[in-house]
Amino acid sequence: MRIILPEIKELLGTKQQRIIRRVLSYFEPADIAEVWSDFTPEERLKLFNILDVKLAADIFEFLEEDQMIELLENLPARRKIAVLNEMSPDDRTDLFAALPAGEVEKIIPLLDLDEQNRARELLAYKANTAGGLMTTDYITVPETANIADALRELRTKGRDIDFIQNIYVVDKVHRLQGIIPLKNLLTATPRQRVERVMDGHFPSVGLEMDQEDVAHMFGKYDVISLPVLDKLGRIRGIITVDDVIDVIKEEASEDIYRFSASGVVDEYLSENPLIIARKRGMWLLVLALAGFVSGAVLEHYSFLLSSIVTLSFFIPILMNTSGSAGTQAATVVIRSLAIKRIRIDDIWKVVKKEFVVGILVGLVSGAVTALRAIILNQNPTLALTVMAAMAMTIVLATVLGGVLPLFFARVGLDPALMSGPLITTILDTATLIIYFNVAIFFYGVFE
Repeated sequence: MRIILPEIKELLGTKQQRIIRRVLSYFEPADIAEVWSDFTPEERLKLFNILDVKLAADIFEFLEEDQMIELLENLPARRKIAVLNEMSPDDRTDLFAALPAGEVEKIIPLLDLDEQNRARELLAYKANTAGGLMTTDYITVPETANIADALRELRTKGRDIDFIQNIYVVDKVHRLQGIIPLKNLLTATPRQRVERVMDGHFPSVGLEMDQEDVAHMFGKYDVISLPVLDKLGRIRGIITVDDVIDVIKEEASEDIYRFSASGVVDEYLSENPLIIARKRGMWLLVLALAGFVSGAVLEHYSFLLSSIVTLSFFIPILMNTSGSAGTQAATVVIRSLAIKRIRIDDIWKVVKKEFVVGILVGLVSGAVTALRAIILNQNPTLALTVMAAMAMTIVLATVLGGVLPLFFARVGLDPALMSGPLITTILDTATLIIYFNVAIFFYGVFE
């Protein structure tokens, strides 16, 4: 698409609208959306008005949120409503969630009656739940129907639905009784009853299920769509894998931002620098205040540093190593919690494992650090001090790194809030206290 971009721009300066529509029809909507920002605002508006409504709506669904809003603000009213009517219900709901409530209330009454009802129903659910993710584009047949009836329903409604993998069999009150994959539908004989072909054992999700749990359901059952049921077992919509992929990306990005204490940023390039500075600055202020404690520890033990200067040579090594060890443990535990490999109740298993890992890594790291003290400083007492301090701080770091995310989860907070910089700052203070007290002990015993 990017290769022919200059030609498309040149055609936009002419009246060759039919050629533009024909050329763009050979490309996937996602590919066109990818180069959308390469057009000027005037070119984007002109191009969007040229396209067929179906293709325009498909491209619109792949645009970034700010690009969608820009188009909505500049499109003629009739074109705007035509595109919104053509959009998938779930994608349209995501767009409405990003618009001011007053503007949405002005737009919805202009939609077709069926689309109005769909829009209001989906907007009633929280955005981060199964109800907020689902689409109402699906096909149901009564349990009394036969395969011929199901095929007829598929032909009638299928042309208006982008994603069809299953036909859903319901009873008189719309409770889901079974699922018929398209393969089974097409290979069955027309007179067979759907209840003889359907699969009555199927996974499903509830309307209020959190989107992260929905994503785990897709991974657990290895499916590309799941029905969404209300408390009475009635089907209210389906969730497709493309929406789940978006959830996974969103949740992973959020965890990364939080763990790095950089603040959650939806669109980095378009985000106001003041907002980014505020998000980062809050964390940095907390970390700076925590860092004052480390400074106070150094000041408290300044008498030791002034009498044994060589102790200061190993402070950066100890602090960097313990901080890294804690971050490693925290990263593994946070990720394991996110993908359900460990539970909050596994805290003692985590403590035992990280304690053993800490001892093994600490002894090796301590021995290497002690070797450095022997070779360069020729001081056995210093070597013994740094080796013991290194082993103890790494054990503490791995245990804390494993336990703190679980503690956060236990009290109802996001484990990713236990950021790398935060745990490093905590361990800096703990490392200094351990190191100086170990030094006091060994230098008091051996010298």
